[in-house]
Amino acid sequence: MKLFLSLTPLLIILIGIVGLKKPAKWVSIFAIIYTLIISYFLFNIANEILFTQTKKGIVDGFKMVYMIWSAFLVLSMLIRTGAMNKIKECIANLTTDKRKQVIIIGFCFGGFLEGVAGAGTPAAIAAPFLMILGIPALDAAIASLIFNGIAASLGAAGFTTIGGFTPFLSGIGIDEIKNLIVHIPYFITNTPPTSVDIHATILNISMITGLIHFWGALIAPFIVLSVLWGKKCFDKDICCFSLIVGFCYGISLVVIGSFVGAEFPTICAGIFSLFGAIFYIKYFNKETIIPYLFKININKEIEKNNMKPITAMSTYLLLLILLPLVRFFAPSCFLSLGFSIWIGTTILFVCFFGSIILKSTNNFLLYAKEAFNNVSGALIAMSALLSIANLMKVTGMLNIIATFLALHTGMLYPGIAVFIGSLGSFVTGTTTGSNIMFAPMHYEAVKILNINLPAVLGAQNAGGALGNMICPNNVVAVCATVNMQNSEGLVMRRVFKPIVFLWIVYASLALIYSYILFPLLPVILK
Repeated sequence: MKLFLSLTPLLIILIGIVGLKKPAKWVSIFAIIYTLIISYFLFNIANEILFTQTKKGIVDGFKMVYMIWSAFLVLSMLIRTGAMNKIKECIANLTTDKRKQVIIIGFCFGGFLEGVAGAGTPAAIAAPFLMILGIPALDAAIASLIFNGIAASLGAAGFTTIGGFTPFLSGIGIDEIKNLIVHIPYFITNTPPTSVDIHATILNISMITGLIHFWGALIAPFIVLSVLWGKKCFDKDICCFSLIVGFCYGISLVVIGSFVGAEFPTICAGIFSLFGAIFYIKYFNKETIIPYLFKININKEIEKNNMKPITAMSTYLLLLILLPLVRFFAPSCFLSLGFSIWIGTTILFVCFFGSIILKSTNNFLLYAKEAFNNVSGALIAMSALLSIANLMKVTGMLNIIATFLALHTGMLYPGIAVFIGSLGSFVTGTTTGSNIMFAPMHYEAVKILNINLPAVLGAQNAGGALGNMICPNNVVAVCATVNMQNSEGLVMRRVFKPIVFLWIVYASLALIYSYILFPLLPVILK
């Protein structure tokens, strides 16, 4: 009975948004009222806890909308100053192929943004960027969500993986680890291990995560192009381009994640895949004829102006510089305000500085008002959905669902861990939250089933990223940034088939890595 009750908040959200095609803000209001009622009467949660968790969700909702507002502020300024037309012209000079533009901005640029900042930054910046390049708002939203499903596991400068698993690993006793079926060979040492080597174990987890996402990166461009334009968009040129970009992206995740750490794989993937895209365009398709359907007519579709390219792109260039600098070097007291606050504040500062460069500071308040009008509708849905996530955690609803899956899957568990990771992201809104929530449960399942822990946690981590594709919080956010409020159900339906396909691929890879290629991958001791 409790299993069914635990599922009902998710069913209300899915049926309301996807099935009945109702706006997310109204569905979320009904869902939060329902969740509060069953939390109090059926899960016996005290009023103080219900109030605290709901209040926290509302506050976090305001923070998320603050970040979205700051990103929309940039977009409003660039459009009204004419800078976006010059940016479109510059990108068109690189390639007039819409298909390649979607991959370059959504995958490469979006991956870099996820790597340095996380927290929905690709949706806030890359999605409207695509829209202004001439990509329909719906297509821009879908592309950003699917591509973000590859980037999020090792995003936010590794915080998703490091912050997601470190609290759990630091709490494991040495005696508990010794009882697992897999052990680290102690090599040449006379000193017995006394604790878990968290850094080395995180490296093993990030290696498995990268190896799973390698195949996701390889096929993601094909999935996005297929969803946006169908089979008609594929020819030899775009297939070669997609493979090269996907390979550069995926191999970066594997190599950096396996030998350097979880902090840099997605950052490097975004950069190296962009280099791969530019290299291919410059040296391999000079004579390629772009199909008319996907070719941008520069003279008709792009209004030219005399603005210097460096001036037009200054705001985005500043973002590329400042987001990593703030992420790695800002005072901890500033970063401790939360991802949404420090990212939103950084974007706001960059936007103001950009208005000085674009000589448009006098209109800054106008841009701010216009941006607020566009994102205010997302505030209700975001706050309610985050409150539901908090309530499902404190009541144990999410753990009930995941435990049921664990107990009834047996040796298929590594594959099911992918789905559990997605479930956690769907509810909590982040892969980090999913990892924190389910790592202890995976540990208990691993002890029962006698399989290795890092491979299962890698599957959880990769699955958590996929969950970002259909997470209501992310869908609401991306719809707000492309001015498609009340269309969340349509976006989720279009993304559903790709995520099911990727679930199957990732679950299969998790089983292969757990039982065939890395059956003895250890939790490392020191």
